[in-house]
Amino acid sequence: MKKIMISTILLGTVIFTGCYYDKEELLYPNSICDVKSSTFSADVQSIIKNNCATSGCHVAGATFPDLTTYASIKTNIDRVKVRAITEKTMPKSNPLSDCNIKKLQLWIDNGSLNN
Repeated sequence: MKKIMISTILLGTVIFTGCYYDKEELLYPNSICDVKSSTFSADVQSIIKNNCATSGCHVAGATFPDLTTYASIKTNIDRVKVRAITEKTMPKSNPLSDCNIKKLQLWIDNGSLNN
């Protein structure tokens, strides 16, 4: 009986200590997000669409600035930079990932082109 109980405890310890959850981008920050370029069409548009221009937030008709088009994003780029990159207070649910911040920052640094 003691052998079964000790075996169960050891097996449980091995199983539970071997399982853990980590964010891949925190474990391997340089290999996951190697940002050499960032364009509006390939990177920024989807970042804004998936994180900012969502129902009830930065869409046409909302009380917040509309971020559904390139023109509206460009008009509000200073505010986007402050809230999403500098203060990291947007989106409200969670700040952008470090990788998305790098992509957005690079795009802004390169002139916020419609490319």
